[in-house]
Amino acid sequence: MTTDLREVLHERLHLVEPPTGDLAAVRRDGRRLRRRRQLSAGGAALGVVAAGTALVLVLGGGDAVDQGERGLDPVGQLDFSHGLRAYADPGFVIHLGGREFPAHDLDYLDTDATATPYGVVFYDDGHPMLLEESGEFRDLEPGAPGGGGHPTAKVDSRGALVAYAVGTDDGLEVVVRDLASDDVLGRHTVPHGTVIDALDDGVVFLRTGGGTTSWDAATDRVEEVAGPRTRVADVRNGVLLYDGPRPDGPGATRYRLVEGAIDAQLTYDGSHVLSWSSTLESTDGGAPIVLDQEATFFAIDTDGSILAAQYGHPATVYDCEVPSGTCTELGPLTTKGGDPAFIGVDM
Repeated sequence: MTTDLREVLHERLHLVEPPTGDLAAVRRDGRRLRRRRQLSAGGAALGVVAAGTALVLVLGGGDAVDQGERGLDPVGQLDFSHGLRAYADPGFVIHLGGREFPAHDLDYLDTDATATPYGVVFYDDGHPMLLEESGEFRDLEPGAPGGGGHPTAKVDSRGALVAYAVGTDDGLEVVVRDLASDDVLGRHTVPHGTVIDALDDGVVFLRTGGGTTSWDAATDRVEEVAGPRTRVADVRNGVLLYDGPRPDGPGATRYRLVEGAIDAQLTYDGSHVLSWSSTLESTDGGAPIVLDQEATFFAIDTDGSILAAQYGHPATVYDCEVPSGTCTELGPLTTKGGDPAFIGVDM
């Protein structure tokens, strides 16, 4: 049967003790997460989808289950005091909030979900949910109909804001919510096939086949940002990282524009680019940040530090401080299921 993160946590994870010993040999499947990011908006699934495919956990055998009729048992207390520290061996082990959960046949983990300081925002059959530090699940849109496909979500590094999509009786909406207060800043109707590419200070960057626009949840202002050949990779603290032709729409004029790879990320202050390297180049001509551990796979954690996975047998995962670059080893990670994966990140 086919299921999602919520079901695996509910059905498979929280009742099982963390595994010990006997780490298996590492098998690398290639950078399939990066390749998924190259998909265009027209090739995405129905609904607002990630820049690649969705977060899906595939469990072998059985018939499809009506997820809407299933319970939401707590998974137990998590520890977000050092960031979520969320990473996985696809198909075998998930690490989240200081705990380790064995999983069965995890197919892939990419940008459908997002890690926030308040927990993991993910989708239960197209319905936005939040797994909180308490281990409880919170429905972000109670009573809303489920959406088609696997919508993406993005978190704002300046605070508690998150952008996600929700199905409505008339179609699809993008919502910006403050997870600290649970207030909704705004709702914006979008066509199916729209991609949420970034969120910065309450402004959401939305891509369709016709190009990229920005929507300000506070003012409801919508502006053109760039044409269809341009991709917004990330937006943080007023810095817009892009791939392709330079954005020239009115919605781009308030941002400092930096050219970079589509699968790169900005540090939360927008001062450095994380892009497949332990050296983070400056966006303003300053000194680079150099991590004291070489690694292959990277993510920015919810506290602004850098999660780095060093490929090996087994892989080794680190949490690296910014800007010092000092790395703390989190432990080994068996990668029988492919490359080490990070929630909401495809690098």
